[in-house]
Amino acid sequence: MADLELTNGMQDAAAPVMPDMTGLSDEDRALIEKYSHTFTGTFAHTLDSKGRMVIPLAFRDMLGKTFTVAPEFDFKSIAVYPELAYVHMRESHDKALQETGNPERKKYLQWLDAYTFRAQECDGQGRVLLPARLRQIILGEDKDVDIMGAGDHLRIAVRVKCEDQLMDFIANIDSVLANM
Repeated sequence: MADLELTNGMQDAAAPVMPDMTGLSDEDRALIEKYSHTFTGTFAHTLDSKGRMVIPLAFRDMLGKTFTVAPEFDFKSIAVYPELAYVHMRESHDKALQETGNPERKKYLQWLDAYTFRAQECDGQGRVLLPARLRQIILGEDKDVDIMGAGDHLRIAVRVKCEDQLMDFIANIDSVLANM
């Protein structure tokens, strides 16, 4: 598999390793701890014939035993959330809906809920089954995907689209940097 997992049970290369914190200030320790739970990195995978993919070991450890599989915010990729990150995201939408009463947000949440799958787990081989309907709507027939860290969750997207987006980003990097 492309995720660098070793057969002897050692963690893959993306596994978070806590640095030696000797001599660090409390503020620096807090920063390291805060970002030690951030999903980072990109791995190339191919879905098997049943729509399963291996979740890299470092990501599995951070996801926990159960997690949520849902559309990404823009419905152009699949998000995999640790349970706590999912409920925080969902709660922020509920609060915004209560404050604004926006019918478009209500419609958005109806579709988000329709394609959200809670209490998902990896099997004994570290694979997750991406729900068929969600897979069909977002990934289409593509089997080659990238699984990427996206801060508080993972993002699964069609590899070719990711590569195109990266090339566009790099082509426009001067503009991006100038506007930061």
